[in-house]
Amino acid sequence: MQKMMSSTVSCRNNGLKLEHFLKAELHLSKKEISRAKFLENGICVNGKRRRIDTLLKAGDQVDILLETGDKTSGSLTVSEKELSVLYEDEDVIVLDKPAGISVHPAGRKDTDTLANRLAYYLRDKKEDSVIRIFGRLDRDTSGVVLAVKNRAAAARLELQRKNGTLRKTYLAITEGIPDPPAGVIRLPIGADPQNRKQMCIAVYGKKAVTSYETLTADNGCSLVRLSLKTGRTHQIRVHMAAIGCPLLQDPIYGNGTASASNNTVPDLKRTALHARSIRFQQPFTGQELLIKALVPTDMLLHFSI
Repeated sequence: MQKMMSSTVSCRNNGLKLEHFLKAELHLSKKEISRAKFLENGICVNGKRRRIDTLLKAGDQVDILLETGDKTSGSLTVSEKELSVLYEDEDVIVLDKPAGISVHPAGRKDTDTLANRLAYYLRDKKEDSVIRIFGRLDRDTSGVVLAVKNRAAAARLELQRKNGTLRKTYLAITEGIPDPPAGVIRLPIGADPQNRKQMCIAVYGKKAVTSYETLTADNGCSLVRLSLKTGRTHQIRVHMAAIGCPLLQDPIYGNGTASASNNTVPDLKRTALHARSIRFQQPFTGQELLIKALVPTDMLLHFSI
């Protein structure tokens, strides 16, 4: 697939080399520019193919073709079950993942994941493409998931993730009340040497930073808003457990006082974590987007959000 990007040269870029304009104004990588050079009419100025050392004049129209992908998700089994779409354009799609399904298949028999549902949705629209999902959520976790439809958009969003432009906010119900009620947890996280499927606080681990804020508390539980500066496996669950406030119903990092036994939240049957919102810039237009997922009923039963 190919995507056309266009821009008009402003007065401040008069005399600038085409290559520098593509990098500075269209935020294209060296690799993207190199690919476009070999496409027919891949890089044009005022409708004519030009070399990247061309000097531009104010008012020039610059067009560049981007290779956005070279394969599809044709090998992925589709699932026709419901898919909740929160936002969509030609480059990105934001989904509302329900608790109880995985983001990606874990094996051949795992055929009803978010990726399988998205594959069906895109094929039904004749938009089959590689399934690229930014930021996996645990099976129990609900909420916003960002997927990208093409390689060029993926590269730009990866840069946003690294520089902090792409940000997610989470809501969690914890066992216990954080003290202090708001703060930043800076504890390295690594694989648990006793159990490879678990993570733990470890001096040999990778840097991990979580910001949290207690919104309300009741009956020994708290509703906490969290954001991540890093993206380690199970980061929120490990960090909150480390300060003595594990997530409610967490089967791995919890303290064993599950809500079903003490009637705190009798209808909550999973780890109480929800990806509430995501903020990022549309990868080509730069428009700032804030997409929110409604808090599911099982978490609303205890706190009014």
